[in-house]
Amino acid sequence: MGPMRRSKISPQKKPRRRYSQATKRDMILKLRTSSTRDLAADTGIPKSNLSRWRQQTTMIHSFDGNKKRFNLDGAGRPEELPGSASLEAYMTKLRGEERAVTCTHLINFLKRNHRDWLDQYLAASASSYKSLLKLLQRFCARHGFTRQKPAKTKLTQGDLAEIRRQFSNDYHKAFDGYTPDSVINVDETGMHYDMPPHAIWAVRGGSSKISSGDKHSYRMTAVLSVRANGEKLPLLFILRGIPGGLIEQGEFDDFPIGHFYAVQEKAWMDARVWALYLRQLLKPQVREPSVLLLDNFDPHVSKEGLKIASEECGCVVAAIPPNATSVVQ
Repeated sequence: MGPMRRSKISPQKKPRRRYSQATKRDMILKLRTSSTRDLAADTGIPKSNLSRWRQQTTMIHSFDGNKKRFNLDGAGRPEELPGSASLEAYMTKLRGEERAVTCTHLINFLKRNHRDWLDQYLAASASSYKSLLKLLQRFCARHGFTRQKPAKTKLTQGDLAEIRRQFSNDYHKAFDGYTPDSVINVDETGMHYDMPPHAIWAVRGGSSKISSGDKHSYRMTAVLSVRANGEKLPLLFILRGIPGGLIEQGEFDDFPIGHFYAVQEKAWMDARVWALYLRQLLKPQVREPSVLLLDNFDPHVSKEGLKIASEECGCVVAAIPPNATSVVQ
């Protein structure tokens, strides 16, 4: 009778066990008081692994990446692109100058600095250019770059950094005596729910149309408030509707308690809703003279809004400079 052949569906070979950096650090700590034999018997980790981790103690403790990772830096296949460090630095420099970076820029970099390697790579086969694009995409993903839609900005990163520095200096001078529990950060964020699906199942050869009621998503705005000490205040949800209409009169009582609700024609913040937020939500939460840190949105810094915040709520508004919310708040 010949040797039994291994099944491809259910192989007899045991799957390889992998261990995170956190587990390796824990085992190294236990090896200070236990032998590899005893620790292997208690944990089921092979002695060879424990011995190797003991030899790599310095490297494992100096690793500053995600502790859930299995491998140290440098593991895996070697870089196929020549001068990968200089290429990464080139990409970082371009993004620091807020310039667009595409695969075309990377290919031009290789033309200027590694022309022989590039010519040899492209001459390997007829589909070498597509392979090169995939290679560059994998390089970008490996080094922490992601594909994103370009966004326009009114200020450069240098200008934003200077605005943040100046605002920080002015803020700490003006509000130096306020404790963390008397500093309240307020911000609005829009959200969509009941969004229509991007794709559906339809009968082959049939229509893929859907009714008009399934084509649109619903929008609302959430107003979030948190003290500098981490204490969260109740939320204010702004729903789309007519003030004094059916939603406000007949549905608010069925909503979850503990938070506040308002309606606005487009589910946005406006002067009326901001006044409601100040009087109904914020005022009962103010325990002492406080600072409201918020963006330079018109209802926030309007004459009426500043008056309500100051006279009725006992708060001083610290408005963030225009176009700088992303780096300041």
